[in-house]
Amino acid sequence: MQERRRYIRVPESLQIAYEILPAETIKWYLTKDISQGGIRFLTHEFISKDSRLRIRITFPKTLFSFEALVRCMWIREMPYSEEFEIGVEFMNLPFEVLKYLIDYIKNYLNVKNK
Repeated sequence: MQERRRYIRVPESLQIAYEILPAETIKWYLTKDISQGGIRFLTHEFISKDSRLRIRITFPKTLFSFEALVRCMWIREMPYSEEFEIGVEFMNLPFEVLKYLIDYIKNYLNVKNK
């Protein structure tokens, strides 16, 4: 099967805070995976496709964290659950954040392949 994704995803459970714009209340969840292009996470609320969100992600091992604007690319209801799985795309990440993500993913893959 051919991979259709532009970026490699790595499974990672990171704490994420998000708010739907215009700002409402901040909610906290965990990511399912992350790539240099976006993230996937679970939420208890329906978020419309193309909605803009502000997120904050923290990498506990390195204490690196960043805020970013993202756009909801897709959402699906999880079977037998009251949760939704959502995929968001980063919008205009600063170079240093993008570099961190690329290095983090490369390191993850190197450790996994040893």
